[in-house]
Amino acid sequence: MAREFVVREGRERDFERVFGRDGIWSETLKSSPGYVGSTLRMELEFAAGRRYKVFDYWKAHEDFEGFRRHRRQDLERFNLLVAGEGLIDRETLLGSFYQDDSDWDEDTGLISA
Repeated sequence: MAREFVVREGRERDFERVFGRDGIWSETLKSSPGYVGSTLRMELEFAAGRRYKVFDYWKAHEDFEGFRRHRRQDLERFNLLVAGEGLIDRETLLGSFYQDDSDWDEDTGLISA
């Protein structure tokens, strides 16, 4: 899953601590079957580095959906925590993509969910 965040000015370091490699977000996901990892990238061209992209990698779409079903309460608590901290001005879902060996994807190795 790929998401873009515009972080509230002055809260960039706090956002990085939450969504970074060892942050709360990764900790929430890492015990889920099929979770591969997450990456955080800052877009330097935008508003003094306030735009970030978070990429979460899963072995299969079913693994991600299983996480959403079985860890619903953890996900809701996490969302409330982030909202309560006032870290984010805007969040946009960019898409969900999964690796596939079929020919559908024209050699990119990704398929849209």
